[in-house]
Amino acid sequence: MTTAPDHACPAGPVRPRRALAQPSPRRAAMLLSAALSLAALLGPQPAQAAAPNPADKPNATQLKTILQSAPGKPSVHGYVVDLDSGAVVLDLGGAVGITPASVSKMFTTATAALTLPMNERLVTRVLASPVKKGKVRAVALVGGGDMSLKYRHLAKLADAVAKAGVRRVGTLVADTTLFDRAAPRGFNEKLTDSSYRAPVDALNVDQGTVVIAALRGPKLGAPPVIQITPPSAAIVVDNTAKMVKGKTRGLRIRTVAGKGGKTRVEVRGVMGMKRARIVAGRRRVENAALHAGHAFLRMLKDRDIRVGRLAFASATRGRFAKGLKELASHRSESLYGLMRFCNRFSHNGYAETFFKLIGARVIGAPGTCAKGEAAVRKTFAQAGIDWSTVRLGNGSGLYHANKFTAKSVVQLLTAMHKAGKKGQRWRQSLAIGGAEGTLRRRLHGAATYRKIFAKTGTLDDVTALAGYAFGQGRRYAFALFYNRVKGPAYRFRRVHDRFLTALLDPTGRLTPPKVNKPVKKAKSPRKRGAKRPAKPRKRGKATKPRAGSKRRKSRGRTKNK
Repeated sequence: MTTAPDHACPAGPVRPRRALAQPSPRRAAMLLSAALSLAALLGPQPAQAAAPNPADKPNATQLKTILQSAPGKPSVHGYVVDLDSGAVVLDLGGAVGITPASVSKMFTTATAALTLPMNERLVTRVLASPVKKGKVRAVALVGGGDMSLKYRHLAKLADAVAKAGVRRVGTLVADTTLFDRAAPRGFNEKLTDSSYRAPVDALNVDQGTVVIAALRGPKLGAPPVIQITPPSAAIVVDNTAKMVKGKTRGLRIRTVAGKGGKTRVEVRGVMGMKRARIVAGRRRVENAALHAGHAFLRMLKDRDIRVGRLAFASATRGRFAKGLKELASHRSESLYGLMRFCNRFSHNGYAETFFKLIGARVIGAPGTCAKGEAAVRKTFAQAGIDWSTVRLGNGSGLYHANKFTAKSVVQLLTAMHKAGKKGQRWRQSLAIGGAEGTLRRRLHGAATYRKIFAKTGTLDDVTALAGYAFGQGRRYAFALFYNRVKGPAYRFRRVHDRFLTALLDPTGRLTPPKVNKPVKKAKSPRKRGAKRPAKPRKRGKATKPRAGSKRRKSRGRTKNK
């Protein structure tokens, strides 16, 4: 059965139309003026995309030459597929195993997009037993895997406990049983205290990090005052620095593992008395759940609530579960909002939390890295990916725990392209060329602006870019990788940008030619000790004094300058 197009007339008799009266000249002028005013207000409208020209197909030889023009001798890999025809546009080492860096986040978030409700909000709850004369047997802080939970959110939960009339708590229970307590696989390859290597837990605060600042000490020789935000008993300060004269900024601050899972902040060196504050930045903690539990304990005590002890256990099973009811809660923004931040700004903590969350939802709690990998494989079992060439050690791609091929990444992109509205929404969460996320300062040309949806990846020896290129009536999925790179990453990113420009604009119609600016001759260096040549003095024309005026002789006075 065929259906009529939208513009077809319905069946039935057609009545003759009356002739429309012609407007008067004055009314026609008014309508024309109104139309011109409306057009000026709306501005120029985008032209409709033209149908693809068969002669504008990308040249595989040209693309290969561009990709191989990177400086040095890196390992070069590229794979490009036309999403409409399914044809392979470029295969340059596409089946060779490589280190993908943060491109790994695409596997994690794509699985989350297909398996989790994108409008869901992650909940951190406070449960309490009945209040009797200001006393409660237990208060439980239950982590729901909210990677965006901040210090101010915990403070509001503590305010709710105080507002409920609680003045004494027998046991504060920190429930982190949704995830395991292990660090993501591969995170111990480099033992740096940078925030991008922070631990991941179902209950954390400020993504498992603290901000460390040094304030001026009271006198010379005294140690500077160390300020930790958020404060907790899980952070121990080891400060041997001293205050000295002047503006010296010779402080060395780092965080290391302490006893019992605590974090030790080592402060060494000197700080000048003329400096009021030195911020050491955001550093990782050793145990995210321990720090969050002690931070909440500190907040309760600051509100004059006495707490007997802190315990890490389940609030829904075991001896603490009896009689607990929800007292307050904090809800994160939607999972899609969290995913968009993760993809566009390549946040490791968000990605690792998503990795354990999909493991807990698809395979079963507690969420682990192994279950996260199993969830990805199960979700994309029918995508045609050769899983023997894929290893997902963690969900963020930090260091060298993961192994992909360029072809497997494009197969994932192709599967998400065919996933309907969920796949389209996931694509919109990626960085956008020239506009959003990690690509906002790149790909500003007419051929690529807002036409690239991709994920970047960078390590000391890896520069990568993978995603979608939509333009000139064509749609491509691509994966570009450099391994064993040496030197700054921007030199390899420029090659990727040239590649995508040639992919979407093979004839160069949208790409203006580069203008070679004239090179200025460099001045010959002056020898050390040589005198500068004296410049000739400019002499103006002699002027006669005005009639009746006399020049006043100087008597040692100076002019105001």
